[in-house]
Amino acid sequence: MISCELGGKKYTMDFVTGRALREIDDAANMYIRLAKITEDAAAGKDVSGETLTVREAMDVMVKWFCLLFGNQFTPDDMYDHYPADRIMHDISTAIMAVQTQTTDVLSEFPTKPAAEKQMLDQA
Repeated sequence: MISCELGGKKYTMDFVTGRALREIDDAANMYIRLAKITEDAAAGKDVSGETLTVREAMDVMVKWFCLLFGNQFTPDDMYDHYPADRIMHDISTAIMAVQTQTTDVLSEFPTKPAAEKQMLDQA
């Protein structure tokens, strides 16, 4: 089961649907494109000619994440209630898990940053 908590509401899916797999291409391609730009920029390459915007990338990826959860919530719900420091990481994790058919690693969104998880484990 996969769950996502947004604005105090919990949404669950018992399994990843075939539709989520079928519709993954746009989100996966956007993630690959965004990762390449980030990698190039970190390597000092000129990325000024790239026309991808954060808004464009997020809209495509968030739309797919909503589909993953059967559209039980909207992109606006995500933008208003999902932690900004987890949103792209969590969507990319979900994309990779669905693509590689390892969805058993998915359980709860938003994920907790490693440092926060370590603190909770020690408590």
